[in-house]
Amino acid sequence: MKLTSLDRPFWLVFLLLIFRPCTAQAHDPGLSSATIVLGDSRIEVLVGLAIKDAESLSSNNGNPLTLRTSVELALIKAQLEALTASEFQLRFDDVIAVPEQVIASLKDGQNVDVLLTFRRTGAARLRLVSSLFEKLPFGHREFVSVQLANRTTLTEAMLSAKDNSLEVDLPTGPLPTASANQSHSFLTFLVLGIEHILTGYDHLLFLFALLVVCRDLRSIATVITCFTLAHSITLALAALDIVKLSPRIVEPMIAASIAYVGIENLIRGDAPKWRWVITFSFGLVHGLGFADALKEFGIGSGQFGIVLPLVGFNLGVEIGQLSVAAIVLPILWQLRRHPIFVRRWVPACSALVALAGSYWMIERIAQ
Repeated sequence: MKLTSLDRPFWLVFLLLIFRPCTAQAHDPGLSSATIVLGDSRIEVLVGLAIKDAESLSSNNGNPLTLRTSVELALIKAQLEALTASEFQLRFDDVIAVPEQVIASLKDGQNVDVLLTFRRTGAARLRLVSSLFEKLPFGHREFVSVQLANRTTLTEAMLSAKDNSLEVDLPTGPLPTASANQSHSFLTFLVLGIEHILTGYDHLLFLFALLVVCRDLRSIATVITCFTLAHSITLALAALDIVKLSPRIVEPMIAASIAYVGIENLIRGDAPKWRWVITFSFGLVHGLGFADALKEFGIGSGQFGIVLPLVGFNLGVEIGQLSVAAIVLPILWQLRRHPIFVRRWVPACSALVALAGSYWMIERIAQ
């Protein structure tokens, strides 16, 4: 088949869109949390890891690990505790602190908590250095919150492999006001929501598959509105622990939704009837996936207030989603003016979307 001048650039762009996530990460590269609570005589650090990350940090004589029960956790408990204690360091005025106690436990069947207890010294400055990033997937991030015993937040930060340390002056004066802490939390989770949707390749591909067959502004507005409303509902319900569904079920379902939309585009052509019903239904599933990002670092567990982080994260997701749509839609509208795009490349795009979704679904079921 000979490629026209229209075919070549579009083919290259779409290959990048499809195969970049397949060779890198099909979903968000991971989030963890660390809540540091400063007491009068002790400092407690609660490190929260998603099960998939705890599994990747540990090994059971080279055998694959599945941490679904306390019995399975017991097999690598000592190894995980030792690794966290050595790779997650607290330094008081540049002196490395040795934890008095390290305890790993399974939480809600979805996360692993590692509690480290340190004796507090008279140091004026605390520094955290985390080298866990070297053992976790590329792009992994860690949300760190430093709090007083009454849960007043001193500072928060999002750490990564490029920025893996945090310093804070230990308080000697008045406590910070609650309003400042809440504002900072809102902005932090707003940025987190934007980052999550921009790195969530499967969510973006699902949105692309919906938009590629839309022929007018009304159909586009309906699709985006239904998707937004649906995932906002389940994001809130899951973050509040009203709805609970394991990521081992949610992640394959998200991939299946991508495959289904791609296949439906091929079978039913442009602007399939009742597309808003499909969009809303699968949007509920994607909302559970968004909620996992919040649950992985303690939202809804009492470590953070629930309302402002939830609103901030959801708003961030919408900002990221609309930003992508604002870039993609004008390109699609221009391309749809060419009959060859509608006749040849819309079906080709849909076929590749279906293949990518099927690949991710099989991969996630097999994990």
